[in-house]
Amino acid sequence: MSRGLLDDSELREISHETPDLSNLQEMASVFSPDFLSIPFSPESNVPVASVCLKDAVYTLEEARYALHEVFAHEIWYLEKKEPPNNEAAIFFGRFYANDAALRLYSAGEHLANAIIMMLEIGEQDLKPYKKKGISQQVIVGHFLREQKPQHPITEVVIKLADSKEWCDTMRYRNRWVHDQPPTVEGLGVVYMRRRRWETLPTDEGRILRGRSDAPEYSIDKLIGFIKPAMFQFSDTLTFVVKFFIDLLKSQGISITFTGSSGTTSIRID
Repeated sequence: MSRGLLDDSELREISHETPDLSNLQEMASVFSPDFLSIPFSPESNVPVASVCLKDAVYTLEEARYALHEVFAHEIWYLEKKEPPNNEAAIFFGRFYANDAALRLYSAGEHLANAIIMMLEIGEQDLKPYKKKGISQQVIVGHFLREQKPQHPITEVVIKLADSKEWCDTMRYRNRWVHDQPPTVEGLGVVYMRRRRWETLPTDEGRILRGRSDAPEYSIDKLIGFIKPAMFQFSDTLTFVVKFFIDLLKSQGISITFTGSSGTTSIRID
């Protein structure tokens, strides 16, 4: 089962629901680690940050596609399909929402590694903040809070880390990976992973009620935090990429962006 084609007006409508990544794509297109390594010492990790940033941009592009498909499948199965198929809309909506959350997490890890490389943060610097089961982005966030509180990157990273929508998205992703996948309404009977026997209020025994559990999420609720989290991450990544470009300029690497109608140029002065 697959969705059909949408018309141009419907695609334009969806485009407003997802971040515009054209500027990020243009900026990341010039990140060639071999060329960028020329003005840096052989031991420098700064050029490696360019690869991490490209990975973050690519992964964000994939997350954006997943979010696009949530809206596209909703339009197809609820507005264009005859008769409408609500279950299919929810099934595919959950599938692509899950994918968007997973890829946002991955993009966050790439960004964290980019920051480590461009700021040349050592393994020993991060060691006090490492704990079992903690992601790289959380480790870097704690390091920046405590060791570089005035750094411009710290401000944007902490703003993202403290965002309710970003936290909800990461929490959702973590549960999906490490625990029972969060349940979504509209896909039939759901059960939580819990013992079914319940203690009576009078504590005189137990009862087996034989009933299902209430779903935790709807597709709208999922999109309610995944969509803003994606926009927030896009803004954060854009800031860090621009910071990296300024860092390159300080080493004599000039980058000129001319937009989609021209050619982006890069040179060493």
